[in-house]
Amino acid sequence: MFDDPAAARSLTPRTDRIEARASGLLGDCRRAFHAFAALNELAENLRVLSLNAELAAGRAGDKGRAVRALTQYTRELVNRLAQLQDEMEALRGRTFALSSTVLRGLQQMALFEQSCALSLRHDGEDGVAGRAFLDASATMVETLDGMALTVRDLARRAHAIEEVVSQSDSIATNIAIEAAAAGSHEKEFRTVAETMRRYVEELRQMIDEAADAVRRAGDRGEALRRLSLDTLDELKGVG
Repeated sequence: MFDDPAAARSLTPRTDRIEARASGLLGDCRRAFHAFAALNELAENLRVLSLNAELAAGRAGDKGRAVRALTQYTRELVNRLAQLQDEMEALRGRTFALSSTVLRGLQQMALFEQSCALSLRHDGEDGVAGRAFLDASATMVETLDGMALTVRDLARRAHAIEEVVSQSDSIATNIAIEAAAAGSHEKEFRTVAETMRRYVEELRQMIDEAADAVRRAGDRGEALRRLSLDTLDELKGVG
């Protein structure tokens, strides 16, 4: 498989880089998931707020009609947040499962690298270790492809949460506008608007905390994929 000892030895640093970058990628993903850890709690707070606001709108009669419509729309956003949270949990599980697969694959590749290095010192080696290393590298490329796709899915979910935040902020603004014309119910509606804005701000903080981690994870995922493909091409080239 490997007829050039220098070429075989050069693969070890590259595999080490794959391991280091995979560890960095997992760390970025963990930080992103941690940033959204309280998403369920915030979604529940928004749901309870919308129910209370709808009751207040009912008491206000005609003056609460617009607020009632806004709170119903809020519940749709809450349901969207709950769906996104479930999807994030699924992505979290997939990320950690793929990370475990990467770790096992790297351990296998390290063993195969050692076997390849030893086989080069003996004439008549049939290249079994080299072929095993090539197979393990091909599997690693597939796994890292999966990691890159998962990170892209994570970025899409984070963007979807950002859209919900923007829509919730608009609802809070509209409720505040309706409060100005609600007469004796103004204070109640204004409290709803202010509370919703507080929840929106907490959601924004989540997104801000996750944004850098998600971006870095995306960059690392693509870099890892390219590095593993280069490694596989190099292995085929020296075979």
